[in-house]
Amino acid sequence: MIFSFLNKYTITAMLCMAVPHLQAVGVQEMSVTSSIWKVVFSLIFVIAFIPACLWLMKRFQFAQMKLGQSDINIVNVQSLGAKEKLMLIEVEGERLLIGVTSHSISHLRSFPTKANSFASMMEQVDRESSRDNKSNGDTV
Repeated sequence: MIFSFLNKYTITAMLCMAVPHLQAVGVQEMSVTSSIWKVVFSLIFVIAFIPACLWLMKRFQFAQMKLGQSDINIVNVQSLGAKEKLMLIEVEGERLLIGVTSHSISHLRSFPTKANSFASMMEQVDRESSRDNKSNGDTV
């Protein structure tokens, strides 16, 4: 009988000592779970923040271009390949045909201010180049 009485108190004492430990384990599990959620929400925020910043930068650059009123206007762009293109630009009333590659920009031709469309300019260049080829004896 004494042993059963002692066993009851021993078991009760052990349970009293174990309850705070079990509560601490629950708190730790809750702490780990909340930490994981904090990390997930932080990651989602960063992933959403990057495109938002890029959009704002693009928007402000467009506003600066409008307010800047540059003397250089791009009239037309014709892509020739992955990194090559022809650009017809207008600078202070004069139109310039330039070739743009990833490594260089080359001035190809200047046009007077009263020039027609880009297509008519290209036809004129074709006619002049065919005339030059014929005068050199080349056949096209």
